[in-house]
Amino acid sequence: MTTSSKSPLVPVLARRIRALTWLAAITGLLVVFAVIAQWQRSAAGHTAFEPVAMFPSLEDKAEAVALIEVEAKSGTFTLRRDATGKWVVPEKGDYKADFNEIRRAVLGIASLQLVEQRTARADWQDRLGLKLPRDGGSGTRVTLKDEKGETLASLVAGLPVEGASAGERNAIYVRRPDEAQTWVARGTFEAVTDVARWLDKSFIDFARDRIRTVSMKPFLGPSYTITRPTPQAENFAVVERLPPGRSLRSADEPNGVGNALIGMSFTDVVPQGEIDFSKAARASFQTFDGMALNVMIVERDRDFWIAFDAIEIPASAPAAATDAALKPNIPAEVAELNAMGKGRAFKVARFKGTLLTTPLEALLNLR
Repeated sequence: MTTSSKSPLVPVLARRIRALTWLAAITGLLVVFAVIAQWQRSAAGHTAFEPVAMFPSLEDKAEAVALIEVEAKSGTFTLRRDATGKWVVPEKGDYKADFNEIRRAVLGIASLQLVEQRTARADWQDRLGLKLPRDGGSGTRVTLKDEKGETLASLVAGLPVEGASAGERNAIYVRRPDEAQTWVARGTFEAVTDVARWLDKSFIDFARDRIRTVSMKPFLGPSYTITRPTPQAENFAVVERLPPGRSLRSADEPNGVGNALIGMSFTDVVPQGEIDFSKAARASFQTFDGMALNVMIVERDRDFWIAFDAIEIPASAPAAATDAALKPNIPAEVAELNAMGKGRAFKVARFKGTLLTTPLEALLNLR
């Protein structure tokens, strides 16, 4: 009885031993895999650490930033706060910079958190987009300085890190310019390398009810003038006698020319001397409330460039706005436009350039 009662324990014990053997084997494999993973991370430059701000004190010093230097593959440029407190772009003839873009850049750099360490091998920097353009790379160096020229923050920004972003905080590779160590950083910073994006794009924008008359001297065909009697008149009319047998395509055909100054914008600005305006088309817009904007237009490499100046003229109708605070201050507006345009040429949208150079023939029915 004793022998027979103990015999069933043998297979049970054997099964348990086999199970423990398998468990030990699986555990061993997991340990091996973990060691391999750790070795791979170490080989790639990964080390575990707590996330830390890349520039811990920058947010408190944001108002002290007076100069931003950008070195990118597309070129090098600076943004500077002048004596009046306004931001300008020296490489664009001290044209005013977009303060919102300045603010986004400074606070974006201040937001960067180093969340993962990567390689410290200088010969691998190019793979992460962290090699400087001066060395043949594609990295972007951004440096913030105060009015004394002391550096508040400086970094090289590289490629985005796939799968490492969190919410609105993007992940990019970064390093400090004087260090080979690279990092994954997370924050709201974007390295803007196109100098045109830093320009203040507020520009010419005349409400439709202000324009009374437009005098045109297009590239092709005769000069002509369109006008309307009151700000409330729906359509402009051509002043000159039309060629025999010709008529407007429609009563509202001249309105495209009359409305050309609505919502003007530009994509680049250069010193006026860089653009040849000797054979420019011309358009002069006269307002009911006493101003004329004289525009020169040229086409170069399929881009339209304009230069302009403003003058006061006798008003032919009171300002449309009933609220005195909303009525145009013509002397101030003329001064502002001339300060904006003096000595400069602006690249404008092709459809706007086409409107500003519309020949009379384009308004007429076919023969």
